[in-house]
Amino acid sequence: MNYFILYVTFKNDLTEEMYVKGKSINYILEQIGRYTDGIISTSHTTISTHHAKSIYVRQIDLNHFPHLSKRDFRMINENQSYNYADLN
Repeated sequence: MNYFILYVTFKNDLTEEMYVKGKSINYILEQIGRYTDGIISTSHTTISTHHAKSIYVRQIDLNHFPHLSKRDFRMINENQSYNYADLN
């Protein structure tokens, strides 16, 4: 399992972080690509991407981030995430 920090920057320059895990960076990017104008949800948190200016994914090594543990990271919940275009 790989660990990632997802940074979502909004039009007002506010940036939110989400800690996610997955099998690869390509897998995470594919999942995020499905919800670029909607909601990305995990069992721990939710981020709206509707007014996002940019989304950046950073793969990390937990050994370099001692304040984070594996329990801080969640998989993207595809059943709770959606794109607004899919609602129409």
